[in-house]
Amino acid sequence: MRPAFLIIGAMRSGTTSLYRYLCTHPDVLPALRKEVHYYDFQFAKGRAWYAAHYPRRRGWRSPPVTGEASPYYMVHPLAPARAHGHNPRLKVIAVLRDPVERAHSHYHHERAQGVEQLPFRAAIDAEAERLAGSEARLRQAPHYYCHNHHHFSYLHRGRYGLHLSRWLAHFPAQQVLVLSAEALFANPNAVANEAFAFLGLSPHAIGPVRAHNQRRHPALPAAARASVTRRLEDDRPLLAAVLRKAQTGTTPLLGW
Repeated sequence: MRPAFLIIGAMRSGTTSLYRYLCTHPDVLPALRKEVHYYDFQFAKGRAWYAAHYPRRRGWRSPPVTGEASPYYMVHPLAPARAHGHNPRLKVIAVLRDPVERAHSHYHHERAQGVEQLPFRAAIDAEAERLAGSEARLRQAPHYYCHNHHHFSYLHRGRYGLHLSRWLAHFPAQQVLVLSAEALFANPNAVANEAFAFLGLSPHAIGPVRAHNQRRHPALPAAARASVTRRLEDDRPLLAAVLRKAQTGTTPLLGW
């Protein structure tokens, strides 16, 4: 089976939870693993390798759907074209979280993994230098892996308008659904059913729920929040334009 949907991110925005909720539906079959990373890290391995991560067709009269969730797809500059080239009918789901809270959560995730050594403010200040030239290199060398772009893109990953506009350049708006992470955290059943409807599936009660991949960390100081907010302000008009095009859930996304 080819994937019918991709959850493309954002990282630290509930993508693991949403994927697991979707896989509770009787007409959704999971991939071999949640994050296959074909359209970013593993594209050189080819379609046969990717296909091996999905269930075999078994002659269903009404076949179920399958898909994966690799949050780096949202920000990898080649992922949208690669995904479209493989299946132009793909349904694309993005889950957006307050980009400041997302950046802070991402930072603590990297700290817990032993990847990040700098304090938060220093890591934010160092991001431009750390990521310098990475987008150009990713485009020029299709199988290049950039450690800094993957791990230290705290601000860059929160430029949702930039990243989603790339996906909308390849997929029509009716195939792109943008959901609120805050709504997902507050009401998982309602948001999961918005995704089911988007995928053409019947309503489904996902049952007892719990958040996945949660990580507790100290609250973000007000001065640090103000600094990150200022640095991301230039993306807001582009994001607002994107949200006027794509399908969105019932909860407004620009209340951050």
